[in-house]
Amino acid sequence: MLSKGTFRNLYVYGYDTPEGYAIEKNGKMYYAFFAPENSSEWKGDLQLRGLAPGSYHVVDYSQGKELGTVEAKGGMTPKITTAFKDHLLLEVSH
Repeated sequence: MLSKGTFRNLYVYGYDTPEGYAIEKNGKMYYAFFAPENSSEWKGDLQLRGLAPGSYHVVDYSQGKELGTVEAKGGMTPKITTAFKDHLLLEVSH
């Protein structure tokens, strides 16, 4: 139940593309990204904001797809390059 997690106000609606949201729960970060309404697919780099320094495992949990690892370093926001239709739901953990 992600609704029991802590909403992290890391993305700005109307400014960040794609639209993004982050929730922290049980030591993991969950991200939801939504493609613009009139696009058939969104492609590009996504910033995984709010991660403490360290190495993280990234999974598209709605598709059961491994997306690899990212490294959060002081002063640098980790990114992943991806493409998706409609939405992308990520679980990021140590």
